[in-house]
Amino acid sequence: MPDRMALAAAVRAATTGSEAWVTAMDELAESWAGDGELDNAISIRRQALDGLGAEVPAWMRLDLSTNFGIDLMDRYRRDGRIADLREACAIAEQVWAASPPAARLEATATLAGRLATRSDVPGEPESLERARQLLEDALMAAATDDPERPVAISALAGVHLQLWRRGGERDRLDAALRTVAAGLEQATAGPEMVNVAGLVAEVAEQRYDRELLALAEQLARSAITAGRPATATVRVALHRLLASVLLTRYEWTGERDALTEASVSAQNAVREATVDADRALALSVRSTVRSVMARLRDDQPGFAAAISDARAALELVRGQGRDGEYATNLASLLAERYDLLGDSSDLDKAIRLIDRLLADGVDRDTLPTVANNQANNLLARFELRAELADLDRAVALANEAVEATAPDSWDLAARHDTAGRLHAARAHHRGSRDDLVTAERHAEQAVAATREGSPDLALYLNNWAMWLTDRWEQDDAEDALTHAIDRLQQALAAAGRAEDDIEGSMTATIAFNLGARLQDRFDLDLRRGRTDMNTLQRAADLFDEVLGAGYPHLAVVAGRRLGDIAWRVGMWPEAEQAFRAALEAAGTLTRIRPRHPDKERARSGVQGIGALAALAAVRAGDAAAAAVHLEQASATLIAEATDIRADTASFAGIVAAAAGMDRHVLLLGCTRAGGVAVLVAPNGSVQYVELPQATEPAVADQASRFREALRRAEDSSNAMPILLEAADQFAAWTLDSLVAPLMPLVATAGRLAVLPLGRLAWLPLTTCGEPSKRAALGAYDPILLIRATAPSRKPPSKAPAVAPRVVVWADTSPADRPIPAAGREAERVARRHAGAVTHIDRSAAPAGGFADDTVLDGLLAADIVHLACHCDVDVDHPQQTVLRVRPPIRVGLRAHSARRRVHVVLSACDAALTGATLPDEALSAATAFLLAGAAVVTAPLWPVNDTTAPALMSDYHAELAAGVPPAAALSAVQKRWARRPAYVCGPWVVTAWPDTADG
Repeated sequence: MPDRMALAAAVRAATTGSEAWVTAMDELAESWAGDGELDNAISIRRQALDGLGAEVPAWMRLDLSTNFGIDLMDRYRRDGRIADLREACAIAEQVWAASPPAARLEATATLAGRLATRSDVPGEPESLERARQLLEDALMAAATDDPERPVAISALAGVHLQLWRRGGERDRLDAALRTVAAGLEQATAGPEMVNVAGLVAEVAEQRYDRELLALAEQLARSAITAGRPATATVRVALHRLLASVLLTRYEWTGERDALTEASVSAQNAVREATVDADRALALSVRSTVRSVMARLRDDQPGFAAAISDARAALELVRGQGRDGEYATNLASLLAERYDLLGDSSDLDKAIRLIDRLLADGVDRDTLPTVANNQANNLLARFELRAELADLDRAVALANEAVEATAPDSWDLAARHDTAGRLHAARAHHRGSRDDLVTAERHAEQAVAATREGSPDLALYLNNWAMWLTDRWEQDDAEDALTHAIDRLQQALAAAGRAEDDIEGSMTATIAFNLGARLQDRFDLDLRRGRTDMNTLQRAADLFDEVLGAGYPHLAVVAGRRLGDIAWRVGMWPEAEQAFRAALEAAGTLTRIRPRHPDKERARSGVQGIGALAALAAVRAGDAAAAAVHLEQASATLIAEATDIRADTASFAGIVAAAAGMDRHVLLLGCTRAGGVAVLVAPNGSVQYVELPQATEPAVADQASRFREALRRAEDSSNAMPILLEAADQFAAWTLDSLVAPLMPLVATAGRLAVLPLGRLAWLPLTTCGEPSKRAALGAYDPILLIRATAPSRKPPSKAPAVAPRVVVWADTSPADRPIPAAGREAERVARRHAGAVTHIDRSAAPAGGFADDTVLDGLLAADIVHLACHCDVDVDHPQQTVLRVRPPIRVGLRAHSARRRVHVVLSACDAALTGATLPDEALSAATAFLLAGAAVVTAPLWPVNDTTAPALMSDYHAELAAGVPPAAALSAVQKRWARRPAYVCGPWVVTAWPDTADG
């Protein structure tokens, strides 16, 4: 470069150490620095300082030292070398000490800025307090018209911000604002406004002061407009600041324009960044803005981009002693994505990140934030996996965070709230009253520590009311209920609820909780003979407002509560309307973010809500609506798996399915007040009957007795008498309480398709009968339905006119769980089908070419598949079903777009048994096969009788081989076996989609 060559020539021509030589050396160094070649610039200025002659004036020495310090700081920001920072501080000390009074304020601001940066280095926090003292003394001594005053004010504001973030004292932040307020008019523009505007924004956020936030936004905008030609570092800081202020405005007001502009400002910050330190800060703020936008738009790629930004920011500062803040940010985003999408690997990554930070040693100032965040992460993992060690550690970390937080810190309230939530969770899972009392104490302290006007106050009061509610439910302490109602009323007022409307999810949540506690108060008074209808009416009004607020996860529970109130006073249309709203909200939730925790909670009890809606509808005279309610409640998980929307459940759809099957559809549900049965005919006519003995408690009791008898049989050396007696009693109760009252309703039906909800699906509805007689519903060739309407997928094609492909697979299992009859059963079944492929006790993959991960797909390509083996079913998590053949077949709830014509026969214990708790719908191994693509599944509700199963299954397959459809085939076999005990042939049922009901 000619200019640099000329400068080098000037250096050579001048006398070393002279003024001319120093000037040429400084200009040569500046040319290298301008090109980003900081190493050369620093080397040249170091030589110049070392070679200064005695005749060089003091001002020239100060200028050269100042420039040398700037180069060192630029290289520190680029490379993170602590040695550069320390040397730059030493240079600033020398310049400050030698500065004349007229330049003292500028030198002080420079020194203070570097001391503030140095205070972030582990082990050197004391330099920040010295920076504050230097600036305050210099400003007091400086003239009011000193042109450097705005720069010093900005530096002081930045130091106060750091001191506040380190200690969290409220007074520190207020004092900082007072200190710099007098200089705001002098510092109305330019890059010196970065710290002043940042301080104003911080105070605004802590006070929830919209006027101060608007001032911060104005200051940031004016600084950006007037800031040229500021350094890239200053421009990055200004764009980051404006992005953060705009993001806060969006969060307070919901103004989408503010969020959009925040995204632009964050992008500008990234674009302006030229050194790693600035780029890391810019990426960090962009990650926050992107995460908010992604959450708003349910944009998974957008959230991935936010996490990518946070990860890139961490990599830029890794190993420089400054990665704590960035690792915490990345961990927070990963934990947030887990909460939205349910991928536990995100949560595990977040926990590992923070664990590494804690293991490396977190400084005292950062520890409360890191410990509090990790406590929340561990609580989330405990809720996922129920490992008490996670909960205990979370409690310890939350308490540590509280202890390490200054008594007047703005953050203290949030940390008390976290500790309260954790102690309450441990109280719930361990029944610890001490933990519950501690949770209440933390909640009280959170409220006491909350700043006036803070929107968090409503949240903390609501949480306090929840712990009071827990104590009331645990100890029957009426004072706790009274105090909970008082706290919720305060919370509703703090949330700023409008007179005639509820605005915001938090306000709606509080309103629901208050309504629920008022309903509890009414019930408590009612038991004591006092009836306060005003209390009940207010509860109903609150639930009605919550329904109108438009939050599905709240509408589910509010609709049920409102329906219960209308139910108790016999207002059947109003009850039906409330329950219908709850069902519709549950259907909406199946379309929102897979595996979201709110959706999981909302699905709990959906089948009970549907049954209540149906019973209210028939009492209101609308049997068609009752059928739709039962259908809507039948399968929220199945609907989600098969991409069925809530509004596809309609009466017309049920009629169409009935006509397509040429069967009457019988929909059944039970409630605390009894059961309801609705029969829909292929011609669209509809009838119903109430089943007063089919109450939820009665059905649950009978099912529990039967399951307990099965457990006793497992431990008995003479199990068969126990099994026979239990099955006969279970079948007899089912006949008397459910099936017999149904018989007049179904008398004119030709064939039946039955859809039972909840625990009714545990009962032998389609196969029970009087001892020594055929099943009562056997004459109707009954099948169980997975739902009453078919999904919008193409049904399987008709079987070709060739011999069907049959696969028979059996496993006699290990010695500790032997089923020796499985091999004999497989051989007898195979003899019924010419050309059947048989696999018995193969340790390798079957000779059909099935690899472990494609076994299920291979089986579904057949026409008939018979599996005789153990089936491990968790009735609460049936998607974890495993068929114990070798290799095992894992049947998850994976819905395939393609539907097959295969008929699967599961001669495996309990394979048709459905779950009866969360989520309370018809999910079983049979269901899983249907979702995977099977057309029809025949399976038992109860353990298979190893003695008789080979003969029973041989008879069944003889019917199938003769071309008889599955339901008719099973009815024929069960008719022939009717004189046997119910345990022998009673548990077998056929389950199908409505468009594949006859195979």
